[in-house]
Amino acid sequence: MDSFPIDQPVEILIVDDEPQAVKYFKKAFGTKYDVLTATSADEAEALVLSGNHNIGLVITDQRMPGRSGVSLLNRIRSERPDIIRMLTTAYADLDSAIDAVNKGEILRYISKPWDLRVLEAEIDQAITFFLLKNEYDMLLRDKLSALHRTLLRDRMNGLAVMAGTLPYNNAPLTMYHYLKDALAEPCWRSIVRKQWSQLRVQDHWRIPVDETKRAISLTEDLMDRALFANNDAGATADIVAIANACADSINEEHGESHVRILSDAASIVVGTSPFVVQSILQRLMEPASRWAAPGSILQVNLSRNDQGEATIHLETRNCEPGKALQDSVLFTPAMQVTPQHASDLLKAALAIGHLGGSISSPPMQNGYKQIHVILPVKPAQHSEPSVFPAEWIEDLSSDYEKWVLGSLDIAA
Repeated sequence: MDSFPIDQPVEILIVDDEPQAVKYFKKAFGTKYDVLTATSADEAEALVLSGNHNIGLVITDQRMPGRSGVSLLNRIRSERPDIIRMLTTAYADLDSAIDAVNKGEILRYISKPWDLRVLEAEIDQAITFFLLKNEYDMLLRDKLSALHRTLLRDRMNGLAVMAGTLPYNNAPLTMYHYLKDALAEPCWRSIVRKQWSQLRVQDHWRIPVDETKRAISLTEDLMDRALFANNDAGATADIVAIANACADSINEEHGESHVRILSDAASIVVGTSPFVVQSILQRLMEPASRWAAPGSILQVNLSRNDQGEATIHLETRNCEPGKALQDSVLFTPAMQVTPQHASDLLKAALAIGHLGGSISSPPMQNGYKQIHVILPVKPAQHSEPSVFPAEWIEDLSSDYEKWVLGSLDIAA
C-alpha cells in the first residue's frame, strides 16, 4: 500500500446512482473538501483503483443497479484498506448497513434523507481519523523499514564472519566479492523492499530467532566438503565435455533447449577432478538457466585466456530480476529458509575460490545478466583459514548504504 501524499488535499468520493444526489452532496461540501463523484459502483471502483486520486473517504449509497454499495466497499477494503468507508441508506436497508458495520466493512452508516449538519460532523470525524491513521502508518513503516535495514546489514555481516569458518581456500575473498556483486545489483532493490513490506508487524519478534536458525542451517550446508574432497592430485577434467553433459541434462529435464554451449576449442583441460568441475558447472548452470524469460536461453562460452586459464562466461538474455534474486543468499526473504539453489550457487563460488579461481557477476543491464568464471590450470595448494578483514566490512557497509539509498555508482 502506497503512502498517502500528505502535501496534497484529501479527496472524498460520493457514489450514488441518482445524479441529483451527487450534485446535492458536491454543492453542500465542495467548498470545504475536494469532492469526486460517481453514479455507479463500477465507475467508483475504477476511480479508486486508478491511483490517480488521493481518496481518503468513500461514501456510497447501498441500493444501486448492478452492484450494491456494500459490494463496492468490500472491494475497496480488499484493495485499499487505508480508505475510510461509509454507507448511506434508506430505512428499508438498515439491516444490511448494520451488518456491514458489525463485520468491519464500513466505519458507520448514515440514514437517508441526509441531515447536513450530522453528515458534516461524520465527514469531519472520518477525515480526521484517516489523517491520524495515515500518519501512524507512515511512522510505523519508517520504524519497520529501519528494522529491516538493520537486519539485512546484520545478515551481510554474518555471512562475512561465516566465511572465516568455512573449509575453503580464499573463502573470505570469495564471500567479499559475492556480497559486492549482490549489492551492485540495483534492479533488486525494489523487489527486496516489497518483500520486506509484506511482513506483518506481529511477526517481527520472530525474525531474529528465524535469522539465527537460518544462519546455522546455511553454515552447515556450506561446510560440505564434497565439492573438493575428491580432487585427487594428478586428476584432469575436460571442461568442454563436462559443460555439454550438464547442458544436455538440463535441457532434457526441461524438455527443450534452455542451455547452449559454445567453445573456441574442442577440449579445454584443467588439473582438477571431473567430479569437482561437474559439481561447479551444474550448480552454476541450473539456476542461471531459470533466470531467462520464456523462449530465451542461457549461453555458456568456453575459452582460454592469455595466461592459459580456463574462462567460463554464462550469459542470460531477457533475464527476469525476480528469478535471479531468488538465488541470492543475501536477499532471501525474512522468515524463509535459504533456497537450495541459492546455497548451491554460493557453494560453486566458494569451490571456484578454493581452486584459486575467481567468479564475478556484473550488474544486469537491459535484461542481460552475466557470470564470469576463471579456473586455473592447476588448483591452488591448501592454505590456512583467514578472517574477513575489517576494511572489507567497512567497504561493504558503504556499498550497502548506497544500495539502500539507491545511489550506488555502478561504474565506480
